[in-house]
Amino acid sequence: MLLVLVLGPLLVLLITSVSPPGSVPLTEWNLTLQNFRDILALSDTWKIVLNTLQFALGSVLLGGLIALCIAWLTERTDMPFKTTIRVIMFSWMAIPPLVFGYGWVLSINPSNGVANNVAKALFDITWSPFSPYSMSALIVISALGLTPTAFVMISGLLRNMDPVLEQAGQVLGAKRWTVLRTITLPLMTPGMLAVGMYLIMGMVQTFDLPLIIGLSARIPVLSTRIYTLASPEVGTLPNYGLAAAFGVFLLVIAMIMMLFYFRATRISERFRVVTGKAYRPRPVRLGGFRYAALALVLAYVLVMLMPVLTLLWASLLPFYQAPSMAALEKVSLASYERILSSSMVLRSIANTAVLMILSATAVMVICFFVSWFSVRRRSAGSRWIDTLSFAPVAVPPIVMAIAVLLLYLRTPLYGTIWILLIGHVSVYIAFGSRTMTSAMLQLHKELEDAALISGAGWLTSLRTVVFPLLKGQVMNGWLWVLAHSARDLTFPLIMLSTSNVVAASAIWTMWDYPDLPGAAALAVLLVVAMMAFVIPLQLISARRQDA
Repeated sequence: MLLVLVLGPLLVLLITSVSPPGSVPLTEWNLTLQNFRDILALSDTWKIVLNTLQFALGSVLLGGLIALCIAWLTERTDMPFKTTIRVIMFSWMAIPPLVFGYGWVLSINPSNGVANNVAKALFDITWSPFSPYSMSALIVISALGLTPTAFVMISGLLRNMDPVLEQAGQVLGAKRWTVLRTITLPLMTPGMLAVGMYLIMGMVQTFDLPLIIGLSARIPVLSTRIYTLASPEVGTLPNYGLAAAFGVFLLVIAMIMMLFYFRATRISERFRVVTGKAYRPRPVRLGGFRYAALALVLAYVLVMLMPVLTLLWASLLPFYQAPSMAALEKVSLASYERILSSSMVLRSIANTAVLMILSATAVMVICFFVSWFSVRRRSAGSRWIDTLSFAPVAVPPIVMAIAVLLLYLRTPLYGTIWILLIGHVSVYIAFGSRTMTSAMLQLHKELEDAALISGAGWLTSLRTVVFPLLKGQVMNGWLWVLAHSARDLTFPLIMLSTSNVVAASAIWTMWDYPDLPGAAALAVLLVVAMMAFVIPLQLISARRQDA
């Protein structure tokens, strides 16, 4: 099954990339490197590469810096309401990037964006200081969206750091800044390097925000270039050969970055400071700056809320207008009533529910058995299975989407919801296998041996012994895949048809139509549904952590 899910699409991608230009995938077997020569001959290829690197590095540097500040305040100081801030940061990852992107486009639109109207009123100016259509705006918006993910990774580093070395420095008379500069930051450097490499790799592969903002601003990156080649405008044929060649190019870049990431994580092993001895971090006392620190964090939260509130406002009006008393009289729920009577929207909601539940369930069932074979059957075959299940982490989603499209292009699966299911299982299996393998390693084999000696069969021992002990990790992995399947735009857009439309592709279609109030209303409904899943579970997790 792993061969079909992972190796099959990539093999078809490689064959298509060396097929004659303009040929239909898997119909020509004369191999050529002409698609790669065409890439090198294109005048904008290196500009696209530079755009991609500038976008990725800028977003990670800014987002990582904001996340580091918030993580330090919540993990190492006595700032009030830390648990609430943690829940907000964790829950924010459930907001789909396309909702975030569309919200910012409305919020800082030069003609009638809320931020520009406020700036004009405050500073008595006639020009618009903000615009979403530039590289700097794309970097800032992406950095703000990246911050919650970076926060989750960096806060783990700070939480697990034994403070004994910092306390020794303070006992010897070092000031707080000296301790931070000479002890805390050097200890975190390997871990931060690993986090930075992972985030850069993710931003090089990201698709949603460069599509929503970058295409309008005429700032192409590798992921959007692949999309425009495979899904051109009406009247133009797709160039699958060139798209596959760009996909192989992006895949090579991702694999090189993955090697650097593994090297960084190996180096971090040398800097372990958490031992078997019990320890309890002593928070840094901020004194009178406690509430000033909280105000800074809340300022970030308010900035993040602005695009969502703007979409909520847009969903209540017949057409978008900046907030005013005159516009307030036109507020109604008509857009919600209209979209909930639309057959396309109802079909997208049903498809989204089927896709997210089946994707999450299939991924966790496959990964449960894969992790068991990897951990319990220590053989060359089990190591290959483990490696194969983790391999998709090096494959950008846009590349996997193109590969799955090429593999199933001439089959009955094309254009159905099932091809989206195959794509999501292929991509998210890497996360599921890591989650289950690390959990399986914590279980001693003697628990299953006891069940087998008592007469239970293999499946019975898994069902009655192993699964109950791992159900917490299974549920966490299931929720992660469920949330990412619901928010994904890459696969639904690459394989969009009238029958497999989901909420994300429906929002894209309505925005492009244009039906801005309808798109905003569906986006708000999607956010509410995601939060209804995530927030209660985050509150339970936070209470257990603080107990």
